[in-house]
Amino acid sequence: MLVKYLKAILIFLAFSTNAVAQNYDAIFERANSFYEQRSYDSAKSNYFMIYSSGMISKELFLNLGNSYFKLDSLPSAILFYEKGLKIAPGNKDLMHNLQFCNTLLKDKNSIKKSIFINDLILSFLGKSPNYWAISSIILLLLVCILFFFYWISNEYSYKRIYFYSLVLTLLLFFFTIFLSAISKAKVKDSNYAIIFSPVAKVMTAPSVNSSTTYQLHEGSKAKITGESDQWYEISFNERKGWIEKKYLKKI
Repeated sequence: MLVKYLKAILIFLAFSTNAVAQNYDAIFERANSFYEQRSYDSAKSNYFMIYSSGMISKELFLNLGNSYFKLDSLPSAILFYEKGLKIAPGNKDLMHNLQFCNTLLKDKNSIKKSIFINDLILSFLGKSPNYWAISSIILLLLVCILFFFYWISNEYSYKRIYFYSLVLTLLLFFFTIFLSAISKAKVKDSNYAIIFSPVAKVMTAPSVNSSTTYQLHEGSKAKITGESDQWYEISFNERKGWIEKKYLKKI
């Protein structure tokens, strides 16, 4: 009975993982095909479908950014290039496209060009959440397989090997879940945002009745230093001020 139950779990997990992966691969290839045909809006919609489901990668962010750029949506292109660099610091394609977008802005963004050891570590630990999710599913499959062989084995030496392998794989399974949590936190957390308004006023205080200290234009990247109700306190080139949240999208 237990053997049949384990087999059912293995078949279900293997089928589910394979089906999900094939589904997203098909959508991604369809989006690529639309892009090659210069149907950029259809390409963007398909890429965004994958992004909305929580499946992310540097390739997806790059292609989303490229699609938005072709559709003349510069702020959205910059937003997704920046998102891509969060999980792939120093990626040449993302950096090149972001630098080109920067030449088209009225307010030039600062672009980090040097990559330090902590960036490389965070790049590994902060891989796409679905990368670690798939890894955890594979490890769970392996746990089930090892447990199955441990259960049916009659020789003590083999049973011992399966047991220790099972414990090690189980620890790796929990470790990948932990890394997935880190990855999700890294992707969601951001102290920077992109301006999504042709012209946005930066005020001296979080109030529409306060005076304007300076203005920013669409595509500008500002650092968020504080928050109050419907306002963000931001810093741009060491100039601080308050801006309404509706004009920004977090990276």
